[in-house]
Amino acid sequence: MTLEPLAERHAALTFDCWQDERLYAFIPFDPPGKLGTLEKRYRELSTRRSPDGSEEWLNWFLKKKSDDEYVGLVQATIRRDSSADLAYFTFAAHWRNGFAHEGCRAVVEFLLHRRGVREIVAEIDARNLASQRLIEKLGFRQAAFTPNAAVIRGVASDEYRYVLGPNDWKRRIQVKQISPA
Repeated sequence: MTLEPLAERHAALTFDCWQDERLYAFIPFDPPGKLGTLEKRYRELSTRRSPDGSEEWLNWFLKKKSDDEYVGLVQATIRRDSSADLAYFTFAAHWRNGFAHEGCRAVVEFLLHRRGVREIVAEIDARNLASQRLIEKLGFRQAAFTPNAAVIRGVASDEYRYVLGPNDWKRRIQVKQISPA
């Protein structure tokens, strides 16, 4: 798999993938209604900076090497205090194939080792067990619980906040190296 920086041209290439309602079960967004709306959003994101300059926006599409098919997206928002948020989507046709894990692992390594991020945060709907397992497998630890964090599809949603720092990542790597295969 490769990570390809998000560009406006990706809107036409991924628009149909974003129409699957299953992607929105745990997030308070709706599918993009029009290609132009998605193109505008990608144009904004491809600047790699928030309008006020306080955040760096890094977005990569996950692309299979075997057939160049786009399978998802990994997002990182880096703040001035050297903390970052991590988010990801795997298009429904590619769920449970390890793509999100592989993409998130690469981005976490990049953030910690090449960008000097001191803490990475992932906020996950309490009902999204697959995402919780993925983040925990990467070494994130649960740090907080927020009841009624959002309303999604008319239902109040609780949320877990997970954090990962450089020491957590080192510990995860060390445990993995000494664990039997």
